[in-house]
Amino acid sequence: MKFAADSSLLMRLYVRGGDTETVERFLTEDAKVVSVSELARIEVLNILLRYPERADQFLADLQLGTQLKLEPLKWDDAFRQAESLARRFSPSLRPGGHDLFLVAAAVTMGATWFLSFDRNSRQRALASVAGLRVWPPLDKNEKGLARHASRTAS
Repeated sequence: MKFAADSSLLMRLYVRGGDTETVERFLTEDAKVVSVSELARIEVLNILLRYPERADQFLADLQLGTQLKLEPLKWDDAFRQAESLARRFSPSLRPGGHDLFLVAAAVTMGATWFLSFDRNSRQRALASVAGLRVWPPLDKNEKGLARHASRTAS
């Protein structure tokens, strides 16, 4: 199993909130290591730089590589994957470009799981139809979007 995360999950590790303990428990089970793309790293760092100690901790955790691992990415492959996903699923899901690329990066890295709390976009449904397992599990609306996208994909 290989896990990839977006910033909505990663931020919960560094800015404590209601879901922080849930994320920590999930990652601690089986000592999961989360692959982080350069895109997600920059997105998280951009926010955490407002809190220098948290930014330093995030970068140290990436350097250590025991729970978070910066994953090298073949960018040409990721762009091709993003275009493929767009052609298949954009007519029905209408994901944002950033979300499309985060999912494409996860697929390109060989992830089997996509970890995200972002229920305000369609990236979780997109990850599901791209063949990734999603955590936390899709809600009823997201499952419906994924079913619809699967049926209408060209």
